[in-house]
Amino acid sequence: MGSIHGTRGKNRTLRSKMKVLSTRSKDVMAEAKDAEQHSSKKRKTEVDNWQSKVQTLENKFKCFEQDVEQRSKFSRIGLSNHADKIHKEVEELIDQGKFSEGILLNINEEKVQPLVTTNMKGKAFEQNLKEVVEYSLSEVSKIGIWGMGGVGKTTLAKHIHNYLLKESRFSGHVYWVTVSQDFSITKMQRNIAKSFGLDLSSEDDEEKMAAQLFESLNRIKSFVLILDDVWTHFDVKEVGIPLETGGGKLIITSRSSEVCDRIGCQKKVKVATLFMTESWKLFVETLGHSGDLPMEIKEIAKRMTKKCDGLPLGLITMAASMRGVNDVFEWRDAFEEFTESCMQMENMNNEVFSVLRFSYNRLREPRLQKCFLYCCLFPEDFKIKRDELIHLFIVEGLLVRRNSRAAEFDQGHAVLNKLERACLLESVLNDKGKSVRMHDLVRQMALRIARDEFKWMVKAGAQLRELPGEQEWSEDLDKVSLMENDIKEISQPLSNMPGLHVLDLSYTSLQQLPSSVSNLVSLSALLLRHCWELRSLPPLDELKNLTELDLFPTKIKEVPQGLGSLVNLRCLDMTMDRVHSDMESFNKPAVDILARLSNLQSLSIPFAVRVEDIRGMRQLEVFHGVFVDVCSFNGFVKHRQSCGTPSFFEIALELKQSSKLVLNFIRYDNKVILRDLVLTGDNVEMLCYDKIEEERDVTLLPLDTQDLVIDHCDVRTFSNSFVDSIPSLIRSEDLRGITIYSCKGIEFLMRSSNCSSMGERMMGDHELTSTCNPFPSLEILCLFSLDEFSGLCKLDLGEALPPVGTFCHLCKLYVTGCCKMKKLIPRWLLQYLLNLTVIRVCNCWEMEEIITEDEEEQAKQCASSASSSSPFPSNESRSIKDDVVVLPKLQRVHLNFLPKLKSIYKGRMTCGSIQHIQVLTCGKLKRLPLTLPLQNGQPSAPPALQEIFMDHEEAWDALEWDHPEYKNVLHPFFKPKR
Repeated sequence: MGSIHGTRGKNRTLRSKMKVLSTRSKDVMAEAKDAEQHSSKKRKTEVDNWQSKVQTLENKFKCFEQDVEQRSKFSRIGLSNHADKIHKEVEELIDQGKFSEGILLNINEEKVQPLVTTNMKGKAFEQNLKEVVEYSLSEVSKIGIWGMGGVGKTTLAKHIHNYLLKESRFSGHVYWVTVSQDFSITKMQRNIAKSFGLDLSSEDDEEKMAAQLFESLNRIKSFVLILDDVWTHFDVKEVGIPLETGGGKLIITSRSSEVCDRIGCQKKVKVATLFMTESWKLFVETLGHSGDLPMEIKEIAKRMTKKCDGLPLGLITMAASMRGVNDVFEWRDAFEEFTESCMQMENMNNEVFSVLRFSYNRLREPRLQKCFLYCCLFPEDFKIKRDELIHLFIVEGLLVRRNSRAAEFDQGHAVLNKLERACLLESVLNDKGKSVRMHDLVRQMALRIARDEFKWMVKAGAQLRELPGEQEWSEDLDKVSLMENDIKEISQPLSNMPGLHVLDLSYTSLQQLPSSVSNLVSLSALLLRHCWELRSLPPLDELKNLTELDLFPTKIKEVPQGLGSLVNLRCLDMTMDRVHSDMESFNKPAVDILARLSNLQSLSIPFAVRVEDIRGMRQLEVFHGVFVDVCSFNGFVKHRQSCGTPSFFEIALELKQSSKLVLNFIRYDNKVILRDLVLTGDNVEMLCYDKIEEERDVTLLPLDTQDLVIDHCDVRTFSNSFVDSIPSLIRSEDLRGITIYSCKGIEFLMRSSNCSSMGERMMGDHELTSTCNPFPSLEILCLFSLDEFSGLCKLDLGEALPPVGTFCHLCKLYVTGCCKMKKLIPRWLLQYLLNLTVIRVCNCWEMEEIITEDEEEQAKQCASSASSSSPFPSNESRSIKDDVVVLPKLQRVHLNFLPKLKSIYKGRMTCGSIQHIQVLTCGKLKRLPLTLPLQNGQPSAPPALQEIFMDHEEAWDALEWDHPEYKNVLHPFFKPKR
């Protein structure tokens, strides 16, 4: 009996402990639920795991109590041992339930990534890094990193950012914001908010923004905010940075110790210049010389290193300018030149400029120097698109004239590459393509040269609301850049600058220009790009020297008065933005205006043009324009065929001009837009060297068309195939992009019979083969608002599969608003899509499957019907033996607003390059068919995966997985819609 009483005593103790555990469980879940409802928080996964263990233990305890009463399953000793085991589990769960690191996560923020930075070494650097990290982990809340320009403050701060990102107490809440010279409280507030996912773009009131920032950061509690390149002091509380209420840390970098003091930094770390040994190591590494330097050159290089006085930026730019120089005489000359440039300066700040100036001098070629200086006309930290910059180089005459614009662009890219290698420009890659930017210190050096030696006034991005004072408008000014300012009007006359050549007022809020602009008789470039509110220009008759007039895009509705007098004009851009402008309201110009502009090299206009005017422009290399009748359109195409110019074009055939907008996912050189036409299969044809019968009413397409847009057209063919509406399109070797928008009568992009029928045509034209590869160069396919569209390719009975090479370069597929379409890609077609990188499907209300096996049997029959001479894929390459499909280059899958979507693929998919998966408003989709790679025998995430974006946590939890561990492996990449 004693054993029974002992067991029951343990039961009472256990019941008491279980009550404590259950109470804690209810409190934790109530706190999590309340936070999820009233803040941007969500419970941690470990909380759910803990709660699940608690529920399991509660059930186990109930069973134990029944066994104690019935003594039916265990002996007395067994019951006692079982009680001890449960007691131990209860104690462990009570201890785990303390959640010392908190139970919530902030769902309002992006996953912060480490910053790319230079690999710096040396005792001083390591000491600075250690010191700042220690301050960050102490009670200190504000830390200042200061030192002269180019000494490595930003590099140090980036290393600190990456180090603290791994520190558990901050849980990844380490944010980086670049402040720069064009400082304002509101701009900094927005950038801080953006760094952790808070959107303040619609708010203008500083106090309200401060309140929102304070509340959001205060919820995070432990965070680090790094503000790089601070030039002006500010009040931390006014900005909205909570440092006194929790574990928030502020780290700033500045060239001024005073700025650190006035912000209230409790600790300051000065970044000093490098010691000689560290300087020499950095110089040699940057120089990149393989093997040991010759003794004489090594001595000169060490003297150069010493002259840089430990300044990292100077060492890097100096060494970069000497890369590839192996002649000792050239090294001696370089050192003499560097010494002379340093002697012209007086203080340390000027020594920085002398180092940078030396790199500028080492460019040698005046055209390189001018191209470099031209970049300082843009605002600080401005990312300048390479193509736009090269276009300006060409118009300004900074490059050597070549036989073609393509050759001049090659030259421009070569120039920019040289400037990047000299560390005078930095390469930037973003969603808009390749760009360049100037380091702010390098830009200051360029501005000094431009101001003192070339008489330029640059106030770009200076947050001006009105023009600079009259005292700054000297008579000898050559170039003026006021771009990206909030200037609404010009109240002072612009008439005392007879030598002004360039006036850049782009990205300003001007509504009109004063008549005094007409007095700038030497003006060669008037740049008004993206002046959205500009409605009128004064007469331009007197600006006889004008070579460039950029009005893209503005609200100007008519050709400027006096345009026909600008006979030296080489570049005219009056293109209107279809989003913000009504193109139908543009007043047509007098018919002879363009005929007078025979020197044009680049012409972009929103109104219909006469082909005879184009023929008279012998130097025209770029043309963007509209034709409103087939005869003029064909005349332009034939003109290009005969004389080869213009080399680059964007032409539209619109039987009625409209303001219809086509979403532009494609950017290639030679673009054709066909709008509001009826396509019958025999009225549109690629212009080849064959003779086209003059009496046929045929619309001719340039053979080198790279981008084709079919907009609001009516396709009338027996097969309902797009290819049958323009049969010659299928053999175009230059076509890179196709956009089909809001057209009638298109059920399929192509049919398998198109290949054989086109082969027969080619045989008739004495080609060597009886088959053709459809769309051999197509890279991007966009299908928008096609109400009758059912599929990409229709298999015809008795016809072979399309040959190898079909769609072989297709990398991006966009499908939006195709309401009838149920299946996107038949599995047999995947063998042709091995280069596919992006699949984006939106607003297709009937879409049920992305990849379907519905046509597999028919595809096998088509494959077996192929003749032995036809180069069709093998079964191995088609991968139809099992349920696994492989898309080796697929990076992005975006599936949005597909209410009937049930399956991405019923089998399994291997996508080794996948980066982004987005599934929004696809309520019936319950499975992601990914096959994950194995690492040490266990599933691991795809190496490039960055995010899986879904509506909410419930959508994620509802997913079914092919492996029990897949959900846990992929959960860190899950992000709910905000």
